[in-house]
Formats: sequence, structure tokens, C-alpha cells
Amino acid sequence: MPVMKETSVDLYFFSGAGNTLLAAMHVAEALRGGGVEVRMHRLEKGTPSPAEGAALGVAVTTACFSTYPFAWEALRRLPYGAGRSAFGISTMAGYSGGLRGPLRALLEGKGYVPVGYAEFLMPTNYGNVEIPEEKNRARFAACRESAEKFARRLMDGAAEWRRGGPLSPLFDLLGRRSSWPWRLMRRMYTLKVDDRKCIQCGRCVRLCPTGNIVMNGYPRFLDRCVVCQRCFAFCPTGAINVPGKSYRQYRAVEYETLTSSSL
Repeated sequence: MPVMKETSVDLYFFSGAGNTLLAAMHVAEALRGGGVEVRMHRLEKGTPSPAEGAALGVAVTTACFSTYPFAWEALRRLPYGAGRSAFGISTMAGYSGGLRGPLRALLEGKGYVPVGYAEFLMPTNYGNVEIPEEKNRARFAACRESAEKFARRLMDGAAEWRRGGPLSPLFDLLGRRSSWPWRLMRRMYTLKVDDRKCIQCGRCVRLCPTGNIVMNGYPRFLDRCVVCQRCFAFCPTGAINVPGKSYRQYRAVEYETLTSSSL
């Protein structure tokens, strides 16, 4: 199995409600404990460009069996890897059949050497009428344990990145090469702002990875939503929700952690 030979990593992540950030932080902490320098960067801020001699890490949220279109777009603009190591992390509440294989293929096509991939089962951030606190705590604990094991396997050369299964092309078509799953998600989770609760802080505008929210007195949504749930999860007054529903806010980290400049 390929070995991660580099002693530093540039880890690019996108996280909606914080699940992926939490998993990435656990992996980064364990790598640092093993003497590996880890720099964490937000994928939505621009095209990844790892430092000279550094390995590449990619951590993304599973959505529609894949990940968000803007994340794929950023990864397609990666510079040539020239044989440097790359590893992947994803978090999911269900199944990610269209992510593992296509992500590996993209990185290989860019000249990177895939050395390991890990998926972490995390709480769902969709449609929570109640928050199952005990179940969520168990998933967080399992994520930390699995992340630490994955980091050790990366350093020991024992990690692996399997190719996609036989249905991977189908899920890739659904999640990455088609727009209808995203249109369906927008219809299922059409987010609106309750002006009576909104304090016009602009947090949702700043957090939106696609520039889908604009301030027009109050926040208003355009047609580029990918339903990442950031605005819903981190609204300080709970002013954003699906009309007619009373979904509970879920987030794995607090706003200050999500936006921290020193991860």
C-alpha cells in the first residue's frame, strides 16, 4: 500500500453543520501528535494549492451520494500533484456511493497518489424534529476513535483507499453529473427567513458557500442553494427554517469553531 511520505499536510475541508470539520480536526490532532504538521483550509475559500512538499488532505460532506458541486469545482482546479500523497475524509448520515471512487479518480488524474480514505457516520442535520442527544454523543465518540485510528494508519502506511463499488458510476451520475438531486433537495428543504425572528446580523450571508443569500433588508435566498444547512444550523435566533416545519437546529461545532482562523 502507498505510504504518506510527507511530514506536512494541507487539509482542505468543507463542513455544513460541523460534522466534517469535527472529523477533520480529530484526524489533524492525531497526525500532529505523530509529528506531522497540519494546516487546515476552508475549501469554499478557493482552489486548494498545497505547499511545496506537503501531502494533500480533502475532507468533505456527503450529499446526494456525492458532495457539493462547488467542492467538485474547486477540486477540479487543483494543481498537478507530481506524485505527492493524498488522503480523503467524508462524513455521512447514510451512504456515499458516488464519492469515494470518483474522488480517488480525480486525484489520480491530477497526479496525486491516494494513500487512504475514511468515512465517518455522523448525526443527520436534516429534518430533526427532536435531537437524539445520546445517539449523537455515541456517534461523536466513535468518530474520534475512528479518526485517530485512521491517522495512525496513514502514518504507518496501513491505510487504504478502495475504488468505488459496482454501483459507483450510477451514484456518481446522480450526485455529481446531474442537477436534479439538488433541485429535489431544494424543494424538500426550501429554507425561508422568519423576519419576526431575524436580527439582521448577516451571519447567514457570510457563511453561505455559494453566495446564495443576499441582504435585502432581511436575508433573501436566490436559486443557488445546495442545502448544506449552514445558515439553518448557525442562525443565532433560529430565524431560518422550512415553512410549515419545526425542525430543530443541529450543529456539531459552535459558530466560533466553524469560523476560527486557528484550527
